Order: sequence, then structure tokens, then C-alpha cells
Amino acid sequence: MKKASVATKFKFNIRKPVALAQTYRLSIVTTEKILRSSMKEIGIASGDKIIRDNKPAVASLTREIIETKLEVKSIRSLLERRTSKFEGLTEYDQQFIKTFAQEAATSFAEYFAQSDKKPIIPKTVVYFSDDGDLYIEPKKDHCYPTVKNSLRQRIVKVLISAKGYVSPDDLISAVESTRKSVEFAINRINSLTKFHLDDIRLIDNRRTYGYRINPTVIIKQG
Repeated sequence: MKKASVATKFKFNIRKPVALAQTYRLSIVTTEKILRSSMKEIGIASGDKIIRDNKPAVASLTREIIETKLEVKSIRSLLERRTSKFEGLTEYDQQFIKTFAQEAATSFAEYFAQSDKKPIIPKTVVYFSDDGDLYIEPKKDHCYPTVKNSLRQRIVKVLISAKGYVSPDDLISAVESTRKSVEFAINRINSLTKFHLDDIRLIDNRRTYGYRINPTVIIKQG
């Protein structure tokens, strides 16, 4: 089958005081590249063949990603729904669809953020107090206390001060803890921020790079 190489142009409106139509480009080739890389990253075998066998679905997915208005949460949900139906996925692969969708959604967000015509990717402001409270407004309804001087607070502080990813070894050293304790604390942070802070996954984890604050989140002093 001939490789698809035509970049398709889509349009959507972003809410502004005056509505202006802006055009962003996402080629099928770029979508294939991100999907293939994400499959490899989380351990789904035969990514190349899966992409080749699902070209019509990938073309439709490219259009639908633009229609999400580039919201990471929406892209992740879309990827999870669509790619789970790809031909060639084994039962073993299906177990990793959620992880794959998160990985790919982050890659799409980074792609758009680095493009020449940067689309607006909505960011959520999360406040972090000296006492260890993570919250969004209104605080009374959306607050997760990490506890002052706890391992969880120390992890968040290190990641906030870092520029980009922090490797697991560097993070373990910085917070003076063990790998098991750090991994447990990060899973706990993400679980509880997702519950208390309106489905926000605070910490982004990539096997190759390490940990960082989710790029769709802005941390401010609370």
C-alpha cells in the first residue's frame, strides 16, 4: 500500500472576543510517527505492521485529533477509544491501551507546542502552598494536602524547580528516599490529584526520560 504523505489542513475556531478561524496542520505521517513511537515506548510489538494495517483508521484519527481542539484530555480519551479497535492488537497489547493513549497524547501536545503555528493548549493553574496543599479554585472543593515536609511534598518541590524531566536516580537522590518509596508516592500523588483536582494527573512519567510536572499544568504559589 502506498505510503500516505499528504498533509491535510483542518480548521476550527478558538473562543476569543472576536472569533477568528485559525488553521493548524497535522499530517497523517506525523500521526503515524507518534503512534508508532508511543507503541514502541510502552512495549506494544509490531507497531509498524499495526499502523500499516490501519491506515484508513489513522487518517480518520488525524482529523478527529484536530476536532478535539487540541485538549490533551480529549486527545487521550479519543486515542483510547479509537486505537483499542485497531486490527492486529493482541489481548496482551490491549492491556496497555490506556498507558499508550497517555503517552501518545503527551507526544501530540508536545508536537503542537513546538510547531511554528502554535495552537492554544489549555493549561490548568494548580496552587501549591508552603503547608503542602495542592489545590485549584475553589480550594474548599478541590484540595489535596500532601502534608508538610512529607516525601510527596519534597517530590513535588523538586519537580517544580526542575527544567524538564528529572531522572529516577536524580529524584531519588534529591528527596533522599528509595526507588520503591518514590514510585509509590508518585502513583499516590497522581491518584489523589486526579480525584481531588478535577481529573488532573500532576506528574508526567516517561520511561526514557523520568519525571516532570504535567506540561498542561501551571504551578503557582498558594
